[in-house]
Amino acid sequence: MKFNLKLLTLVLFGFLFLNPSLSFGDESIETIQLSLVITSADEISLTAVKQVEKGLNSYEAISQLITVGVKDTSFGPQIISLGGIEAVGNTYWALYVNGLMSMVGAQDVILSKDTFIRLNMEAF
Repeated sequence: MKFNLKLLTLVLFGFLFLNPSLSFGDESIETIQLSLVITSADEISLTAVKQVEKGLNSYEAISQLITVGVKDTSFGPQIISLGGIEAVGNTYWALYVNGLMSMVGAQDVILSKDTFIRLNMEAF
């Protein structure tokens, strides 16, 4: 009887503490709400709302919603097209975060709370 009890204890110990797929905590991913508006005169108008992983940068989150064309620069990726609409000549995709023009690129905007992003094609 003592041997069976020790064997059962050993098996339970191995199952509970050595099984990597067993979880004791809540491993759900925390999300935030991203509201995205993309506008470009008569070419494109898109509005989307999506739950995205908290801590994601806005470039990755935008890429989950629409096809993004980028050009690699020394400052990071520069968005040159959204949904096939390309910024050419003296136009660019302006990034607004929560109503204010962003002073950093989309890759540097970290989504830590519910966020409203607007990308608008503008001329300089």
